[in-house]
Amino acid sequence: MPNVTKEQTIGVYMLAPEHASALQILASDPAIAATTRVPHPYPPGCARQFIEHQTGERAEGRAYVFVIKDGDEVVGVCGVHDITNGEARELGYWIGQPFWGKGYATFGVKRVLQFAFQNLQLIRVGSAALESNVVSRRVLAKSGFRLLRVEKHNDPFLKRPDEMLAVYEITRSQWLESRNGPVIAQLHPALKLVLEAELDAGNEILETGDGWTNSEGVFIKLRHRFRAPPDPLPSGVVYSEPNDPHRWFADYSTGNPRQILAC
Repeated sequence: MPNVTKEQTIGVYMLAPEHASALQILASDPAIAATTRVPHPYPPGCARQFIEHQTGERAEGRAYVFVIKDGDEVVGVCGVHDITNGEARELGYWIGQPFWGKGYATFGVKRVLQFAFQNLQLIRVGSAALESNVVSRRVLAKSGFRLLRVEKHNDPFLKRPDEMLAVYEITRSQWLESRNGPVIAQLHPALKLVLEAELDAGNEILETGDGWTNSEGVFIKLRHRFRAPPDPLPSGVVYSEPNDPHRWFADYSTGNPRQILAC
C-alpha cells in the first residue's frame, strides 16, 4: 500500500457494529497488545463488546471513538476517553500492523483533536505512551502535544509494568496555535490586520488552509459574521458577499497572491 496522500480516500468515522469483524482481526495481532491495553490473546467477540461499551460511553458523553479507514478498509481506531468538566483525560489510538508507517495514526489523531476542540469545545486533552514507544510519542509531538513528565505507572492493562510512562497534554489554545499559526504567518499583511481586528472583537477561526489555488494561497474562515469591518478597506483588499450557503457569506480577499478571509 502506498504512503497516505491527500488524494486517497482516508477518513475517520464513528465506531459502529459493522466495524467489529475488521477490528477483531487487527486487534488479535500480539504487536497491538504489546504497547496498548488491548488484551492478548484477544477473546472471540471482544471487538463487538468493545463497540457496545463505547456506544454506551458515547451516549453519555464520556467518550467518542472513531475508526480510521482508507476507502472501505479499516486500518485502526482513535478516540477521546474519560471526558468530564470540559477535559478528556486520554486520547488513545492504535493502527493495525499491516498499516504501520503510512501516516494513518497522525491523520487520525489530528482529526480527533479537531473533533474534541471544535465540536466538543473541550479545553484540554491528555494522552500517554510508554517511554520506549518512540513512534507513538512522535505522533503525539507532531500533533501538538506537550510532554508533561515521565513517570512510573500502575496500569495493570499495560504489558510492561517496569517501563516508564510519558504523559502528554494539549490545551485548546495550544491546538489553535498549532493549527492556525503557520497559516496566519503566510497571510497578506492587509488581511492580517483585518483578522486581528476580528479576533479582538471576539470572533474566532473556524478553519484554515494553505496552498489554496497556488503555493502562496491562504484560506481562513471565521466562525461568525464579520464583527469589525474596516473603513476604509486596506489597500489591495476587496470585499464581496457571495452569500452562498455551501461556501460562505462574505469575504475579504487579495488578488496576488490569492488569499481569502471568509465568514
